[in-house]
Amino acid sequence: MKNIVNIVNFVRGIEPRPGRNIDLVEPVREQLRAMRENNLKGTFLLQYDALLDDRFVSLVKENSDIAEVGLWFEIVQPLVENIGEVWNGRYPWDWYNDVGFSIGYEQKVRIKLVDGAMAKFKEIFGYYPKCVGSWHIDSVSMKHFSEKYNVSACCICRDQVGIDGYTMQGGYFNQAYYPSVNNMFCPANSKENQINMPVFRMLGSCPIYEIDCQLYPEIWKLGQPTLEPVSSNFGGNEGWCNWFFDETFSGSGISMQYTQSGQENSFGWPRMKKGLDFQFKLIRRLCDEGKIECLTLAEAGEWYKSEFDVTAPAAQTALSDFWKNNKKSVWYNSRYYRANILFEDGTVKLRDMYIFNDELKERYLENRCETHACEFRNLPVMDSVLYTDKDNDKAIAGVYFTQNGENITFTDMQYSEEGNFSIVTLKSGVGTLTVVFDEQTIKITTDIDGICFKPVLNVDLAYGRCGDRDSFGNHNNRSVIISSITEATAENNRIAFEFRGIKYGIEAMEGNFDSDFALYPDNGKITLKILNKLN
Repeated sequence: MKNIVNIVNFVRGIEPRPGRNIDLVEPVREQLRAMRENNLKGTFLLQYDALLDDRFVSLVKENSDIAEVGLWFEIVQPLVENIGEVWNGRYPWDWYNDVGFSIGYEQKVRIKLVDGAMAKFKEIFGYYPKCVGSWHIDSVSMKHFSEKYNVSACCICRDQVGIDGYTMQGGYFNQAYYPSVNNMFCPANSKENQINMPVFRMLGSCPIYEIDCQLYPEIWKLGQPTLEPVSSNFGGNEGWCNWFFDETFSGSGISMQYTQSGQENSFGWPRMKKGLDFQFKLIRRLCDEGKIECLTLAEAGEWYKSEFDVTAPAAQTALSDFWKNNKKSVWYNSRYYRANILFEDGTVKLRDMYIFNDELKERYLENRCETHACEFRNLPVMDSVLYTDKDNDKAIAGVYFTQNGENITFTDMQYSEEGNFSIVTLKSGVGTLTVVFDEQTIKITTDIDGICFKPVLNVDLAYGRCGDRDSFGNHNNRSVIISSITEATAENNRIAFEFRGIKYGIEAMEGNFDSDFALYPDNGKITLKILNKLN
């Protein structure tokens, strides 16, 4: 297993948002200084408008010994006009999805945009970049980057609901994966359907609080729980960063462990200075102690490709809680599903589960996005955020571990790994329980009498029948797009769902589902098989 940190700073050429009078060059200059002072290397991803500005180009060329240069693939006016298309944005750079990202353009135009950006990059640097990034890139463009230009790695946004108009919910939670040719947000199930360019998740998401932070006002008011240095309570908090790196690189991960440091220049240097300075010092110390390796984004991608032919299982854990709320979290990812177990002051639930089917087409695969907001999803089974009415529901959605109708109080949760398995061990006054996650199965053994795994959720929200989802938006874009299941049944000892035309489910090989989707063990045993496609 390898512990990897990428320093990725992406660079915009302009900042048109009202009230932001920001020096965009200063962050790049100071990031390079801080990297050099700490003997670190990193990746600078230049947007097309930054490629046209010699102030940025000169800086990265002068520091080529520590600065890998790649492409930040958001769409801007000079790129669109350079390939002979019409720009429809409000500003020369516009964050709305129908103009500022590749999904806002027809497939043939996406190819032209990739070619135009790559040609300009080569004209300036004399070579094609080995890495690209954006908050999101459609699978057609990703495939073209990989097959025509042999790009080694890509990075995209973390999971989130509604922020800046991007809903990206239900993906590979951390680390890296090979995307499907049909859906850049879905790991390919087979080598035949994969794009051979690993995709890394950005921003260093807190494994406890990030996924449903919008449901907790006391956390949400502190900012988004990620490693971004501009977040003063998280990535800009030295204590939290020490906790995050300790938990992330504690020895778990199965195949690899990963996080991304760095910051986009459009926040300005004063806001990121404190966080970046101590993050870089921390990264240097951990490198010196042999606990992590600081690689460029392309180096990380090349390593991944040399080690794994298909997406490797991965885990991310946090077994202590910086905010002292007695929470613990275990994420498991494979090329077939992801799942999360949350321990919350003794109460335990399966908080999140999504199934990956590489035949699920991303929403904008064949047609351009015509809305300011966008959505990338996989196949939902449980989603604590989307299945909870944050204003009315008494309990946050999840599959709760119960006995005789009450939540079991567990005294401890331990985590271990064996091969590709993630193993969660829970202890309580009434017995013990072990959950083993494997690539296509989940196995549970327990000596707790009368235990039941009971789903709690807002059914109307699950079916998309109610709820103000625009409340998840922020100042950049209040619009939110959310797809919903259209069918859910429990019969023949399996639960079956339909989402955007794909039928999928979970079968109990051992154990039993009742008609209300509750799950019971058979002689203390449950074996669940992930069915990413049903006929």
